[in-house]
Amino acid sequence: MEDQGSPGWQRNNFAAMLVSFLLTSTFSFTYPFLPLYIQQIDGSSGEQAAMWAGISVGAQGLGAFISGPIWGIAGDRYGRKPMLVRACLGGATGLLLLGLATSTWQIVAIRLFIGLMAGSAAAAMALIAAGTPGRLIPKAIGRLQGVSLAGLALGPVIAIGFVASLGYRTTFIVAGVLMYSGSIVAMIMIREPKHSLAPAHSTKKQGFGSVLRAPITWAALGLVLCLSFAGPMIQPILAPYVVTMLPAGSDATVIVGLLFFGIAAASAFAAVSAGRIIQRIGIQLSLLGATIGVALFLFPMGLVQSVGVLALLVVVMSLFQGVLQTSSATLLPTLVSATALSSIFGLYQSVQALSGQMGPAIGGIIAAHIGFRPVFPLAAIALLLLGIPMFWNFKRVAAKTAPIQDAVEIDAHPLN
Repeated sequence: MEDQGSPGWQRNNFAAMLVSFLLTSTFSFTYPFLPLYIQQIDGSSGEQAAMWAGISVGAQGLGAFISGPIWGIAGDRYGRKPMLVRACLGGATGLLLLGLATSTWQIVAIRLFIGLMAGSAAAAMALIAAGTPGRLIPKAIGRLQGVSLAGLALGPVIAIGFVASLGYRTTFIVAGVLMYSGSIVAMIMIREPKHSLAPAHSTKKQGFGSVLRAPITWAALGLVLCLSFAGPMIQPILAPYVVTMLPAGSDATVIVGLLFFGIAAASAFAAVSAGRIIQRIGIQLSLLGATIGVALFLFPMGLVQSVGVLALLVVVMSLFQGVLQTSSATLLPTLVSATALSSIFGLYQSVQALSGQMGPAIGGIIAAHIGFRPVFPLAAIALLLLGIPMFWNFKRVAAKTAPIQDAVEIDAHPLN
């Protein structure tokens, strides 16, 4: 009989997307302005402010890396809706505290707290995977990631008006207040199906322990790690690289802002469209094709001489990056039982946090020693040299693994 999903899954999916949009859009109020805010607080130079902003982002990534599995276990035991509400409340509180910070160390500590309380994306994906009919999960996860990326793109644009009229502190406080609305939406609209939760004394042992013991889990997470760090490698150097190609007197702020908006918009569009691609050719081919596409358009970026050509390459690469992200997230629920969805997505959060820190660190080190241009081809080569072998390793492990009886079933199952 065809999988009809859990009762009310459409409402739950809409609510999860709305919550994710509210979180990403309000939190992205802070990203572009954090170095400037640090300068305002302690009067540090631009280089010092950028350094401390990087340290604070690293602290947030460390917190997310540590807390991912913990919140995953809690989600499987107590529900994904409580984890989504918790993440909203934690993030909103963190933004309010940022608006009240009086020193750089307070900002670092607050960002660590925000990272420890993170997990909204993992909770939302687990909630969607648990309730949505299997054939529709790629589209549902793609839409979730699409609206999240749209929030990341629109947030800084909206924040410009707040900063101009209210200043940094008040803008951060406003962002925190708006983020609290996400928890209200989750509490009122989401009706989580109880059948997907792990029983208190399960004899099937299908929770976090079973996920950790499964070779397919490590093959999948290793694949996701190797496929997700190349894009972040260019993040810290893209803006200064663009500045080196601009004629004197150009407004770098507007050009860089439009470029990053284009990146986020392209990734969002691709994430929404990825569901159809996955259903047509399967998860494995989607992963492989997107990986090769990212590398092909990443490699020549270090050779271009104009911002226009660079922007075209970056936007097209972002299309493949959006498909890659959605395919990676769609792969995971097919590997575990319904009672372990939060556990696998909690581990996914840790892997994403790790790659999000490794990539920029490696890219920054390369740029500091041999310049901006080599970062792009080296990132493309690293993606292929690490990603392709890990892809074939996953196929090898998947071929030896029997499908989980109550795992999510998508039309093109990755274990077939």
